[in-house]
Amino acid sequence: MSETGSARPGEGDLRTTALLQLTAAIETATTLDELLMLGLNEFTHLLEVSDGGVILLDEAGTTASLVITIPLRTSLPPAFLITETTFLWRVIANREAMQVGDVALALGAADAAAATRQILPLLNAEQIHSLLFLPLVAQDRVIGVLVFGNRTVPRQFDEHEVAQARLMAGQFAAAITSFRIAEEALRRTAELATLNEIANTVTSSLNSREIYHLVMEKINTYFCVDAGSLLMLDEESNDLVFVMTLEAGEEKLFGVRVPYGQGIVWSVASSQHYAVVNDAQADPRFFREVSDALGYTVQTILCVPMVVKGRTIGVIELLNKLEGPFTEEEATRLMRMAATIGIALENARLFQTVTTVRDRFEAILNSTNDGILMVDMRGIIMTANPRAAQLLDRHRNELIGHTLDQVRNDLHSRAVSVSLSSRLPHEATSEVLEFELPALQGRFLRHYMLPVRETSGTEIGQLALFQDISQERALDQLRDDYVGMLVHDLRAPLTAIINGILMVQRGLGGPTTEQQQELLSIAHEGSQAMLAMINTLLDISRMEQGHMNLNREPLSPYAVIDQALDRLRVSAQSQNIQLKQHFGAGLPLLEADREKLVRVLQNLLDNAIKFSPSGGEVVLGAGVMPTASREDQGTLPPDVRMPDPGPGEHLIFWVRDQGPGIAAQYHARIFDKFGQAHHGQRMRGSGLGLTFCKLAVEAHGGQIWLHSIEGHGSTFALALPVSA
Repeated sequence: MSETGSARPGEGDLRTTALLQLTAAIETATTLDELLMLGLNEFTHLLEVSDGGVILLDEAGTTASLVITIPLRTSLPPAFLITETTFLWRVIANREAMQVGDVALALGAADAAAATRQILPLLNAEQIHSLLFLPLVAQDRVIGVLVFGNRTVPRQFDEHEVAQARLMAGQFAAAITSFRIAEEALRRTAELATLNEIANTVTSSLNSREIYHLVMEKINTYFCVDAGSLLMLDEESNDLVFVMTLEAGEEKLFGVRVPYGQGIVWSVASSQHYAVVNDAQADPRFFREVSDALGYTVQTILCVPMVVKGRTIGVIELLNKLEGPFTEEEATRLMRMAATIGIALENARLFQTVTTVRDRFEAILNSTNDGILMVDMRGIIMTANPRAAQLLDRHRNELIGHTLDQVRNDLHSRAVSVSLSSRLPHEATSEVLEFELPALQGRFLRHYMLPVRETSGTEIGQLALFQDISQERALDQLRDDYVGMLVHDLRAPLTAIINGILMVQRGLGGPTTEQQQELLSIAHEGSQAMLAMINTLLDISRMEQGHMNLNREPLSPYAVIDQALDRLRVSAQSQNIQLKQHFGAGLPLLEADREKLVRVLQNLLDNAIKFSPSGGEVVLGAGVMPTASREDQGTLPPDVRMPDPGPGEHLIFWVRDQGPGIAAQYHARIFDKFGQAHHGQRMRGSGLGLTFCKLAVEAHGGQIWLHSIEGHGSTFALALPVSA
């Protein structure tokens, strides 16, 4: 290092002139590059050196780049780490000017050797005799280093020269910082303008391809690249899909897929970190199949991920920057833009998804035959389909925004009658009501509620359903008329047929052979079965209308059970079914219609025998269920305990079989008229026996229910109140 020297004559004037000229350069420069060129020129004149260069640090202060030299060079070396250049690192760390004397003669010195090995290649000169390093310090931060060298003769820079250069370097650093701030502000303004244009298009267009085109058009222009691509993640196939590639304004590669783990794009998508590749052909990650298919040569790549809420939704890839290589600063800028663009694209995608789902939902609502009102948790109607407006005879605007209670009250006021429906959808969360509207409308409506839940199971509202059951009611009436015809028009002639058969059997029409007697017996049994069916229909009709009279009398449960079993023993033996009893001693008396109760048990036993396998068993049991206030339920098996016990004690009868069981979807309709469960075989019976059982038990003030698991048999149980 040199010691202080004496000032040459006239040096003060020269330095003042240099300082003024540097100030003029700072004042007249319009760009950072112009400032650097003018300023470096003034420094070389002041110091009377042949070579000079400006090295600027990045924002982190770890990477440096030689940005301009004198003599002027058309190509500059790539950025390098400060830690790789020991001499520069010392200048930056100490914030002091440093110089090396005759470099060519001082190769044995460690500092000189390091300076030669690290700095001279940057200046592109081999015959440098002297080096001077000046730190550029602004706002208490080293932003770069000025490097000067002399090729002609060795020279030492005296204390006044270095002090004057340091003074000028301070002004130069402040000017550089000011230009950097101004240029960053301009870049930021341009960036925000680009993002604003993209956001406006995203929010104003529903055409995804149009949105993708504009995004890449703006980004390509902003970063001055030859081509750019937008790839979105297909979560189903886990591929990255080209949704837009623009090369000279022309769209390409739409729909081309990059498989998982392939190429630089997947490296970026997986790591969620950008990639700057300034020699694509030498990068082992480069996925050349796509560019080779187009005959396009890729030289440089800048690729960044689009990350939304920690999840990669796609990547932006820029190719072949028009001037120079891609820089880390550009990568940081594109990362910042990609975050905003990713959110905009994801919001657009979600909006389109919601719009599509809404349109489909509305199409479903508009095409269904049911009237549907969507009600929130406050009971306010949020949505009404056209069918609801039609059935309720109200305009949609008269429904939406009003409460469901108002709609119901209006329906009640206009209805001729309102009744509870016996047909209960298992998902309904309310009573199922049936409204008969005035004859002018000639319409019957069924109404019930269904819950609306989020995916988490939380209830967020309800659906109010209104079904036009006018045709269903008409069919019911037709069936009732048919049943009435059977009961009233067939019973009398069928009785005459039975009486005629009996008279022939007794010989009133003359002697009959043994074979004729057998045929008459078959005809008599068939006629009796038909008469029993007609009588059952008659009883059901009377009970539905409330006209059935019960001949109540005190009954012993044991006698009722014995009588029912006696009627089915022959049938059970013919099918190799064993009948068993299960009840305790001391069962209380009950007041009931003997014949009706025996027929109920007989029907249940008959069904159990029909559906039990040969060699199986059918159990008829009875027991007492205590009052609802008692916690214990006696000795009753779990499958025969009352589902909804009322006040007072009840006598429970049950019939358990070993048949195929009844699927859950048939439990709600098994007691309906003509309602039967399918067992994978031809249905047996008329479907009236269980209907009779239900009506007869309810006429006695009792309940009947079913417990069955498909493949594990069935248990029918009934409860009758025990009188005091």
